[in-house]
Amino acid sequence: MQDANAASNANDRDAADATVCPLCAVGCHLAPGEDGGRARGVPGPANPNGRLCAKGASAFESVRDDERLTTPLVREDGDLVETDWESALARAADGLGGVRDAHGADALAFFGAPHCSNEENYLLGKLARVLGSNHVDNRARLCHDNAAAALESRVGYPASTLGMADLAESDLVLVVGANPAVQQPVAFNAFVRASDGGLVHLDPRANETTRAADAHLAPRPGTDALLLQAVAATLLAADEHDAAFVAEHTTGFDAYRDALADLDVAAAAAATGVPVAEIRDLAADVADADGVAVIAGTGVEADDGATADALLDLLCLGGSLGPESAADGGGFALFRGLNNEQGASDVGCRPDRLPGHRPLTDDAARDRVADVWGTEIPDTPGLNETAALAAFGERIHGALVVGENPAVSKRDADWTAERLDSLESLVVVDVYETDTTAHADVVLPAAVGLEKEGTVTNLDRRVQALAAVADPPGEARTDFEILCDLGTRLAGDGFDYAAPADAFAELRAVSPVHADVAVGERWGSDGIATADGRAAFSEGDVSVEAADVEGLALVVGSRAGGFGASDVRADDALHLNPADATALNLADGDAVRVSTDGASVETTLTVSEGVREGVAFLHADVADPLVRAGAATVDVEAR
Repeated sequence: MQDANAASNANDRDAADATVCPLCAVGCHLAPGEDGGRARGVPGPANPNGRLCAKGASAFESVRDDERLTTPLVREDGDLVETDWESALARAADGLGGVRDAHGADALAFFGAPHCSNEENYLLGKLARVLGSNHVDNRARLCHDNAAAALESRVGYPASTLGMADLAESDLVLVVGANPAVQQPVAFNAFVRASDGGLVHLDPRANETTRAADAHLAPRPGTDALLLQAVAATLLAADEHDAAFVAEHTTGFDAYRDALADLDVAAAAAATGVPVAEIRDLAADVADADGVAVIAGTGVEADDGATADALLDLLCLGGSLGPESAADGGGFALFRGLNNEQGASDVGCRPDRLPGHRPLTDDAARDRVADVWGTEIPDTPGLNETAALAAFGERIHGALVVGENPAVSKRDADWTAERLDSLESLVVVDVYETDTTAHADVVLPAAVGLEKEGTVTNLDRRVQALAAVADPPGEARTDFEILCDLGTRLAGDGFDYAAPADAFAELRAVSPVHADVAVGERWGSDGIATADGRAAFSEGDVSVEAADVEGLALVVGSRAGGFGASDVRADDALHLNPADATALNLADGDAVRVSTDGASVETTLTVSEGVREGVAFLHADVADPLVRAGAATVDVEAR
């Protein structure tokens, strides 16, 4: 009995101290470790066994980091110097307000971040629009922009159509352009590995996820959509699609079927580099499955949404969309990377949508928000972060950057620095000094997720409560407190919230998807939420011509972890197929230079059968200069 009581007490303590891991979008629950050490996992919807990955276990490293910003800074005579909060906030409000007075509200840009809570991103979007600007965005959403757009247009909302727990019921899980065994290991182990169904990995490079898969298809980069269309054409030719689901829940099927009728599967196989037999095997697996689940990562973004559309078409053919399908493990799981990447967009921190993903151009949606906020909402969509950065010093003259680091955008570093320096007022709220704070007029020290209250929304639309399980260092404050103060100074009324819970209550009043959701629940339903309740097939555009590529196609591995976390990642080497290495007269371990027009990196070579021919694989941290230069292909030589 003593042991049982001790365990019960420990569980009660864990539940009381629990918060949400800030280091990825899975949303595991955790609590402080003994004496501030490694975090302890606490059972929750995303980690039912209370397990944590290596990243999550190290979550409190950011709390103890001596490099944290602890005091407000303002620029004097070219240097950032310490000051008090009143002086810093007054300087920030004067600078941003001065830009508005001199150039109009449309000269202001507002950048949020997935490291900020729902309430913080909501306040940032509200502040922008109350002041009269729609130039508000969070850059992380652009990492999944094409897949989210396809989901929004085809299903009705830009988010996963099923929950993580549903994956355990899937007969077939198709992982495309993702490596969840590394990027989301707790979810992968708890739900995907737990499934009795099959696992197929579609990626030009074998990785940790491939090791758990029953089959690995490695198409040439840029041909994923064609491969999936060949699978769909195979199903249609054999009349092995779910005709009842198609008739009841979709539109555009006849045109789609006609577009694929003449697709030469053998020619498609040749163009993709995937054998016909593997295409037919995948089609058979889809036909035999009651529930097919897609897990998509950033690898589906390279072709302007064609791959995402082809995946949704395949799910429609198999009857794997909607609430009944989710119960069988069918649907589209968008495996986002950062902890509140979904929530930041849900609450309206984007230039063309209001809270709840309502179009800014929708008069009724704007009226609903205006009634609560007490002010008219500008109806012209703003610039996204990429376009706004390009407009710094021309159309945009002032910016409030909260938890974001636009200085490391995928552009030339000197160009980006020039854009930042051209602003008349740059106010940055952040946890650390960054490449962006180096250009700021005011820097305000912020708390990390473990030090704040509010909510975040994980990758399957679950709104989860944060708890402050640590104190911010020095004079650092939460982004929520900072935005309330700046909002009051810049806009007057409407920003005097007593706590984040008050802002969430207001969010429920303006956002349709949050109106009926309680904290701890997933917003919306797993149904098809389009106006007519049906999912439209794509037009089925196909091309079986193999791309004429000069050089090796650059494939970039995603980063793992977040700021302040131990970075669990791939090695720094360039990975090439043996045939490509031989053609270049290179051997495993050679020192190599990887280059494109305007950029190059130096590293060592790893020769691996896991990389398909014609591909050069680099981790994101190593490939950064090449990505900034816009490289799609690279040259490799000995150095």
